[in-house]
Amino acid sequence: MNGDVFLKILFSELQHHKKIVIFGYAGVGKSLYKYITAKVDDVNIFFCDNSSERQGVHDSVSVLSVNEAVEKYADRVFIIASLYHSNAMHEQLIKAGILDDYIVTELPREILEAEEEVEKMKRITNREQFRFEININKQCNLNCKGCDHFAPIANADFMDLDMLERDVRRLSDLFDRKAWQIHLLGGEPLLNPNITNYMKVVRKYFPTAEIFIDTNGTLLANMDKGFWQDCQNYQINIMPTRYPVKVDYEALGELVRSYGLKYEFLGSSEGGRTLWHFPLDLKGKQDPKESFIHCRNANQCLTLENSRLYTCSIAPNIKAFNEYFKQHIQLTEEDGIDIYKAKSADEVLTAMACPMPFCRYCDVKHRTYDHPWELSKKSIKEWIL
Repeated sequence: MNGDVFLKILFSELQHHKKIVIFGYAGVGKSLYKYITAKVDDVNIFFCDNSSERQGVHDSVSVLSVNEAVEKYADRVFIIASLYHSNAMHEQLIKAGILDDYIVTELPREILEAEEEVEKMKRITNREQFRFEININKQCNLNCKGCDHFAPIANADFMDLDMLERDVRRLSDLFDRKAWQIHLLGGEPLLNPNITNYMKVVRKYFPTAEIFIDTNGTLLANMDKGFWQDCQNYQINIMPTRYPVKVDYEALGELVRSYGLKYEFLGSSEGGRTLWHFPLDLKGKQDPKESFIHCRNANQCLTLENSRLYTCSIAPNIKAFNEYFKQHIQLTEEDGIDIYKAKSADEVLTAMACPMPFCRYCDVKHRTYDHPWELSKKSIKEWIL
């Protein structure tokens, strides 16, 4: 939609409503706020967002939870501001009781294109804050369809603790013991019976980092007191993904916070988890540069695996796909960076901001989002077109 059409629709809506709620306090939402306030007089704009971290007052702008916004402004215009998740956000508002006539999903093309350019630049620019992930357990007890870690088809495989300590020590030396965030994940990390040992090692070498366990939450309520005391001692926070399963995520949040720990939902999942389809090109015919620059995981999901750091999570986990489906997607020495050969943190970060040869196997232009959540049937079609 071009800007003129958007404004025409908006002006029509504002004949009846003087308040607007922008759903999504991120890049698109902030740009939309500036766009509207520059072109429309006497309009009152609020935000709502699924992320509790974004809620509150920012630069005199109020950001509510979705439930709060629906309760207070059910008769106002809701504008959905997202590059990838507008369908899921629209469904969330409908389920919450907002009439479809009060929801705007089409945004000015120039805003979306500008935000896409911002996202592209992030991928090819060295990260200012070092964040990485450690897959401490390959298998999962939920096994979501099309999992980009290939957990439904992975063999039981716990990361070797001695190797982890060597590798984390090396990264600590390279980055002067400083990292913004470190995520222990899987699969389902809580299936690893020695998870507290991994927590201890990572905290030892990165004393100031925010460390999270990324979990589906199904096992959290059953963890013993020793686990929680270790989480408290090592300041290990919990980052659940909210799946449509029988888990009381609010009660879990109270439990986690009772130990003085952070409890943050992963990404946009606080409103409910949907699935993505990230198809692979088995022949590797994609342009690696194009795949990389359009990939939302590139230079974002930095993954430590066997003494190498990868720019995404798909490449280091491809072994499970190859073994289960008897495929031959190649992972080479040029994919990722050997952390023992790297001479500096800057060299590592520069490698993360560049395409890998492996990127030729990712058919990024055919990726789709916001599919209903369901369990894997272990069909290869979950990972290809």
